[in-house]
Amino acid sequence: MCAVAAVPWVIAAITAASAVYSADQQKKQGQYAADVAEENSKLDKQQAANAAALGDYQADQARIRGNLARGQQLAAFAANNVDSTTGSAADILGDTAIFTAEDERQARTNAALRSYGFQVQALSDQGQAAYSKWAGNSAATGTLIQGAGSTVGAFYGAGGSLGGGGAKPGNTLLTGGSYNGTAGTQSYSTRWAGYGNGWKQ
Repeated sequence: MCAVAAVPWVIAAITAASAVYSADQQKKQGQYAADVAEENSKLDKQQAANAAALGDYQADQARIRGNLARGQQLAAFAANNVDSTTGSAADILGDTAIFTAEDERQARTNAALRSYGFQVQALSDQGQAAYSKWAGNSAATGTLIQGAGSTVGAFYGAGGSLGGGGAKPGNTLLTGGSYNGTAGTQSYSTRWAGYGNGWKQ
């Protein structure tokens, strides 16, 4: 009888333990996904900073190339006794300065666009991290709630008591069954038959 009576409790305990374990795994999975997204966000921010630094470097290189070109042009004009302050020589030097400045601006613009793209991705990863953590906690909460209902259903579905009263197995109150009182429970009446005879059915 004791073994039979313990069955509902064992089923309920297993159901509850399974729900708790599943909820814990869902929460850990959500946290793991959130951690990965956070690390990605950090990498995106670092790449944004690298892109900006690369833009500065490329702009400096453009300026240096422009200055070298201008120096070579001035040397050529001097070697040929050409006045670099007037006429075509001045125009050439002016164009060189314009192209140099344009190359610098283009380098910085390209770098800014790349950096902005990484910054946007970093924000997206941060949002993904927050969502993953929320989703994991939400799923874990849902599993615990469902597990609680299943635990109660498993207990009453298995009989719930030695007498077998209450909701019938397989058709519990949680699944649409109805309470039938003491139906199915044997009724015993006792009376005192006198001293020495004890209780009789």
